[in-house]
Amino acid sequence: MLVSTSLLLVFLVLQNICASLGLKALKLSIPRAVRAGHSVTLGCEYDLDEAQLYSVKWYREQEEFFRYVPKEEPPTRVFTTSGLQVDISVSNANSVTLLSVNRDISGQFQCEVSADAPLFHTQSMSALMTVVVVPAGVPLVTVDKTGLEQGRPLIADCHAPPSHPAANITFFVNDEKVPGYTSEWTTSGSDQLDQKSARLELTGVGGSWDPLRITCEASLFKLYHAKSVEVQVRPDTPQPASVLLMETSSNSAAEAHFPAQVFPIIGLVWTINSRALI
Repeated sequence: MLVSTSLLLVFLVLQNICASLGLKALKLSIPRAVRAGHSVTLGCEYDLDEAQLYSVKWYREQEEFFRYVPKEEPPTRVFTTSGLQVDISVSNANSVTLLSVNRDISGQFQCEVSADAPLFHTQSMSALMTVVVVPAGVPLVTVDKTGLEQGRPLIADCHAPPSHPAANITFFVNDEKVPGYTSEWTTSGSDQLDQKSARLELTGVGGSWDPLRITCEASLFKLYHAKSVEVQVRPDTPQPASVLLMETSSNSAAEAHFPAQVFPIIGLVWTINSRALI
C-alpha cells in the first residue's frame, strides 16, 4: 500500500512538471500566398518556459526539408526536397527562408518543436501556403451587342488574364457590385496557366433607364487586383424600365454563387434563376 502511494505521488509530481515546464504557445507565421520567384520566410514561435530546446523540424506535405538541433554542430541541416531551396545562412530556430519559390511547392507546411530531456514534449502546427503566378495585365469585358433591345438578352463576358491559380471575377453594373454571375468557365494554356472567364446575361423588360456601364474586376488573394475598361451599352428601344439577370442553362453556376436577394441598381430590378428580385 505504501509503495502504491509513493508511485502515485511520483506520477503526480512528474505530471505537474510536464504541465509547468512543457512546450507552450506554438504559433506559425506562414503567408497564405506568395508570388512565384520570390523568397519567403516561414516563422515558428514557441514558449519553452523552463525547458530546453531539443529540435525544430520543418516539413512540406510530411517530407522534412529543414532541421535545427542546437546541440549539434552545425545546428542546421537541410534535406533535399524537390522544388525547395533553403537559405541556410539566415534560417534558425525560429524561421526558415525559402529562395525563389515556384508553384510546385504549394501545400501544407508544418513546424514541429521538441523540448529536451527528460520530457521530450513535442508540438506541431501546419498551414497552407500557395505559390501564385500573378496575372499580367487587366481583365477584359466584351458584350455581344452595342445596344440593349427590349426583351432580348445582352451577354457580357469578363476574361481575366492567365494566372495560377485562376483569378476571381466580380461584375459591376453602373458602379454597383453584382453578387455573382450567370456562368463561369476556366481554360488552361500550354504554359499551364488558367484563364478564368465569367458571363452576365441581362434582359430589358420595359420602362426607362440610363445607359448601362459594365465593368469587371479580377483578384487573386491580396497579390493582384485589377479593373477592366468600362463598356457602355445604350438602349435601342424606347423606355425600357428594368433589367433581368438571367441564367443561360439549367446547370448555371449562379445559384451556387449567390442566393436570391434584393439588389437594387439605380431603379433596376434583377432576377436570379428566373425569380425577380424586388
